[in-house]
Amino acid sequence: MGMPYNAQLQGKLRHTRQVLSPFGKGQQITWLEPFSSPQTAFRNKAKMIVSGSKKDIRLGLAPTSKHPRGVDLEDCPLYPESIRAAFAPLRDYLTRLGVRPYQIEADKGEVKNVQITSNPEGELMIRLVLRSKAALNRVKNTWAELREVLPHLEVFSVNIQPEHAALLAGQEEILLSDERFLKMPGVGAELRLAPNAFFQTNTAAALTMYQQAATWAGTIQPQTAWDLYCGVGGFAFAVGSATEAKVTGVEMAGAAIEGAKASASESGGEAHSAKDVPENGQTLVESTPHFITADATKWIKNQKHLETPDLVVVNPPRRGLGSELAKWMEKSGIPHVIYSSCYQPTLVSDLQRMRSYRLKDARLIDMFPHTRHVETVVLMSKVKGK
Repeated sequence: MGMPYNAQLQGKLRHTRQVLSPFGKGQQITWLEPFSSPQTAFRNKAKMIVSGSKKDIRLGLAPTSKHPRGVDLEDCPLYPESIRAAFAPLRDYLTRLGVRPYQIEADKGEVKNVQITSNPEGELMIRLVLRSKAALNRVKNTWAELREVLPHLEVFSVNIQPEHAALLAGQEEILLSDERFLKMPGVGAELRLAPNAFFQTNTAAALTMYQQAATWAGTIQPQTAWDLYCGVGGFAFAVGSATEAKVTGVEMAGAAIEGAKASASESGGEAHSAKDVPENGQTLVESTPHFITADATKWIKNQKHLETPDLVVVNPPRRGLGSELAKWMEKSGIPHVIYSSCYQPTLVSDLQRMRSYRLKDARLIDMFPHTRHVETVVLMSKVKGK
């Protein structure tokens, strides 16, 4: 963190431009102003390992040989005040709960970690990850105590992660609050986030990416658009807000799709599950956006009878699109692609497989200042005759 922030940002931009310049296909890429993140209080989520003992709970990094009691992160400046203010009440609650923190080396204890998410209004979602259900009834009977000291606590859940492995959460999610979703800001619709659904850690950066996609889509004005790896629907709603397109969002994480459907319902749209939509996709005609629970690569294989969309938005995980989906897009004839990437090496690999596309516009999103990590969002167009 010794390097001035602007110098960091310019270094990231130089590297990104160098890496992506070959994909302009001999023409100049339009580089938009990079998004510079706030340097503090920008993280909307804290994932805290619970360590120490029943009577001396610590929230932060896991214990190591150098720090056998763990590293306390309660004063970390990366979190907003709404999250930092929740640490002490949460630590006190866990102490009163009287359940032993999980010890990795001994594979003993129950409380593994706690995850706190905040929206810009300061409303909170707390997820308590336990090794088993041994303490579940105790949590059920006492978690309301947290609401007394954290009045903005909207969503509370328990996750069961029984494996002796470096996993933050398991498959079983148990919702204890009446409210299922934490409301997060979006472009075109208010988004709804479940405890086990993904959302970008930097809210301001996420909104910038959504707005950029809306701006590009508004220029293109597609009649149909697909949002692959749509998550809770951020890009789908953004595209829909700037166009009259029929937008279909595809995501394999059921919890994310549930949130997207709830947002669509609140905004007057309709949402469909995979079982509602025949393999040929013929029923997607009534309203936008539509959301489907499906693996993106498998889903596109079943769209042989559906007209090729005018625009596809992809926001894949770190591994990228992969060979199969990238090659399908290369052969598809889709005229425009918006690609939001969290890992440049896989973005480059995918672009190398999509040789008939020219990178037209690009923007660097500095999601995590003071790290080497960058997000990149690009607009590509099919080269005529290819």
